[in-house]
Amino acid sequence: MKKLVFATLMCVAAMSAKAQVLTSETVNHIYSEAVSDKTNSDFCFDADKKGNNISTMYVYLKAHDGKGNVTLTPHLKYAYDYAADGTLNSRVTYRWNGRQDEWECSSRYDYILTDEIYYAEYSRYNQQTNSFDQPIDIMVYTMYPDASINHVVSYHRDRPSAPFRLISETAVSEQPWLLAKK
Repeated sequence: MKKLVFATLMCVAAMSAKAQVLTSETVNHIYSEAVSDKTNSDFCFDADKKGNNISTMYVYLKAHDGKGNVTLTPHLKYAYDYAADGTLNSRVTYRWNGRQDEWECSSRYDYILTDEIYYAEYSRYNQQTNSFDQPIDIMVYTMYPDASINHVVSYHRDRPSAPFRLISETAVSEQPWLLAKK
């Protein structure tokens, strides 16, 4: 579910000609929005920072008892890695295992930026091999010279050994299209 939410966020961001690659500023903004969203009463957020960059974001599930007390239970943890220029290299997701009271690695997004193309690759963590499988989802963003996104292509495969298949392709235009009747 979180993978779908994040992929949707990336697609929505790409719909704007002003959309940019993910950076430490983007992560800080997403965190600030999550913390300030008072309508999201089921979750609570915290973060560790290295300098101005969020290195780890924690998501806690809130539980209310009949006496007005709130209990926070660990739910998700996101670990971020940035390049020297502040662009996001990767985001690793951990899920809380309440039975063993520990974080378990779940998945990873890797971000690769070339001169005109931005790749976002999603891989699952394989508990048997203690490593990440090959990516099962890839989003390819073609960029304008100002680093805004002009085209998005999404690929998926059901398992790491299967071939990728095209899921969607979206062109992002500079000017919004307005349709009117004469």
